[in-house]
Amino acid sequence: MLQSGGPSTSQLLVALLGSIPLLGILGWTAVKIFGPIGQAVSRRIAGGSDGKYLEQRVDSLTAELEQVKLQLAETHERLDFTERLLAQDRNPDQLGRGPST
Repeated sequence: MLQSGGPSTSQLLVALLGSIPLLGILGWTAVKIFGPIGQAVSRRIAGGSDGKYLEQRVDSLTAELEQVKLQLAETHERLDFTERLLAQDRNPDQLGRGPST
């Protein structure tokens, strides 16, 4: 019987088969992480349409922000009007009378 200090063929086969799922997970993770980054870099190098898309997105968000500012200004005006109405002294005779009991 010949004995060597290294692992047997069956031990090597088991180790190789055990590492296949791990290698698959690592490969899948690398594709998921570096896939979008690689695509963005390649589009940037090729002079892709990212710049145009970002410009359109900024313009859209700017228009939306202006609309929100206008709505906020209108809300402030309404709040000021309501506060002025509530702050006025009212004559008790002007108030409506509740149902008599």
